Amino acid sequence: MRSHKRSKVAGANRSWRLQFRIRGSRRESAVARLLSSGFMLPRAFVTFGLACFMLVGCEEKSSPVKYTINDPKDPNTTWRTDKPLSYLEAKANGHCPISLPPEAKNIQFVDFYAGYIGFAEYVRFEAPAAVCREHARLVLNEYNARATGPPYARMLFGPMSEELAQELAKSAKQGEKESQAAWFDSDAIQKGEVWGGDLGPIPTILIDLERGVFYYRRTD
Repeated sequence: MRSHKRSKVAGANRSWRLQFRIRGSRRESAVARLLSSGFMLPRAFVTFGLACFMLVGCEEKSSPVKYTINDPKDPNTTWRTDKPLSYLEAKANGHCPISLPPEAKNIQFVDFYAGYIGFAEYVRFEAPAAVCREHARLVLNEYNARATGPPYARMLFGPMSEELAQELAKSAKQGEKESQAAWFDSDAIQKGEVWGGDLGPIPTILIDLERGVFYYRRTD
């Protein structure tokens, strides 16, 4: 499983990109990757450098980057499903950004990456609520084990708010077409729970307790 990445859908709602993309960990935040690259620079200098880097990209007004989809030759390709998959199909596919329980069905995912600009991960599958809860704990434990420091993902965050469910569903349908997940219908949840975090690089997991649906979202 590849190792990915706050903008509301990862800066993916911009109409242009820098003309190059930087390879590296796809699930580590941009700042974390820069600070862990071996350079011991003052924080103020790093912040100033990042700001200048972004301004130069803006001024270039370069043509839009051509994002690829499901292209094994492109290490930065967007992996996404074009139809719901069974567990065995998803396992054979091998590109879902998180692990999956054997009970999962109607699996759909998007794993969008835009280098230091950001990334977006969306996953939806159906399974009994008890399975969803147990798998939420597993996914968050896996995330915390990879994290180099706080903040860590919390287990059961609390009852789900309607506002959060609507925000996630809305953001999943915005941005670059490669990053969009029209099937991420978290706004259909009537009774649910939130696991992990709310928004940002910490995973957000919503569980529909009535319909038995697992929703995962992580962006940077």
